[in-house]
Amino acid sequence: MTWRTEVSELPDLSPAEFDFSLPTTGLVIVDMQFVDAHRDYGLGASLRESHPNVWDYYFARVEGLVVPNCRRLLNAFREKELRVIHLTIGPVLDDGSDMVRLRRPRTAPGLTPLLHHQGTFEHGILPEVAPLDGELVINKTSRSAFNSTAIERVLHNLGLETLVVAGVSTSSCVETTARDAADRGFQVVIVEDATAELDEPSHEATLRQWAVRWGRVWTTDETLNELSRAAAGTNVGV
Repeated sequence: MTWRTEVSELPDLSPAEFDFSLPTTGLVIVDMQFVDAHRDYGLGASLRESHPNVWDYYFARVEGLVVPNCRRLLNAFREKELRVIHLTIGPVLDDGSDMVRLRRPRTAPGLTPLLHHQGTFEHGILPEVAPLDGELVINKTSRSAFNSTAIERVLHNLGLETLVVAGVSTSSCVETTARDAADRGFQVVIVEDATAELDEPSHEATLRQWAVRWGRVWTTDETLNELSRAAAGTNVGV
């Protein structure tokens, strides 16, 4: 039984209306950095030593699905001149003391491999999905961008009402950012094959609950199809 089949057997508590209009839709790419999305740095280097099976699963998914599908999404949004926002995570201070307490080295030593401050190589975004001139990059010091940045005000200033969210990791920064957005009234899509988690059960559990309660879960193909429908004026709500 797939997670989608399981969802069909649960009460549907998600928004009944979901208006997908291009002028008010933006793409949010979450934390596609060397520190957590490259198998040789930060989290990758640590997992390779401590949990090689997790390392192999996660980075195979990142390399085989997340990076290419994020590129497809970026290309589509850029071609339609829609808003693209890149999120990064990491401290400004090199000792990490400006991070939310839950992510400081003393509180959560297991997260130490992820603490690379702004300006370091590891903090940088992978070149395959790097921002172009004119695309916003917002750095956060917590899992949710809404808890440590002014992203809500930025999104309202840009006139955005719908967010398409992709990146890593599904059950952490993707989910917490997406949930906070939905709880503030934004319509949110999580792109299932443009996200990754350390294990498949956690990935699917997040998607299951998102589809049941919060918004939409689409594949990259489904997202691109909805963009095309909206551009053609045939999308009145999905």
